Amino acid sequence: MSAPSIARLPLAPMPAQPPPQVPPLRVLPATPEERRTWDRVRFEGPGTPAAREEDEGRGPHLVWSDRGLPELPDAATWCGTLVRAAVEALVGARPTAQLSRWLSTELWTALNRRAVLGVQIAGRPQRPHPVTVRRVHACEISPTTCEASVVVHDGERVRAAAIRIEVHRGRWRATALQIG
Repeated sequence: MSAPSIARLPLAPMPAQPPPQVPPLRVLPATPEERRTWDRVRFEGPGTPAAREEDEGRGPHLVWSDRGLPELPDAATWCGTLVRAAVEALVGARPTAQLSRWLSTELWTALNRRAVLGVQIAGRPQRPHPVTVRRVHACEISPTTCEASVVVHDGERVRAAAIRIEVHRGRWRATALQIG
């Protein structure tokens, strides 16, 4: 038996197509308006004044024994540390899971969502700049609540942040955070 022969048809010439137009690669946004559109560190978490007013009518969240309040670390130092860790998470230098114990559930969810979005858009930095706290001004609202303004340098810009911490189960926990 012989192998069947396959007839080879001549191929029709393909029409010449111009190469696809590829837009030029832009490393930085061209206009100042485009530069302002995405800021991976800018963050505003839950805990707006309107939401806080709703909580005011519920009464105290904590019931303490006769011994009084537990011994807590310095509120100003704690606020600075939490803001620095939050900025590191937004930049992509720290996993947000490390902050879950120190942030309220709503605040952690919002911060995590923003940090994941930042990594998806801008990627993880190869060598992130160190984040440093420049100044902290704390104001004690009550023995269980403190608000602070924090000046932090994220490696590229100096930013202002506002944070509210409250005592929850014997330790400080952030309930509101805003980074400009």
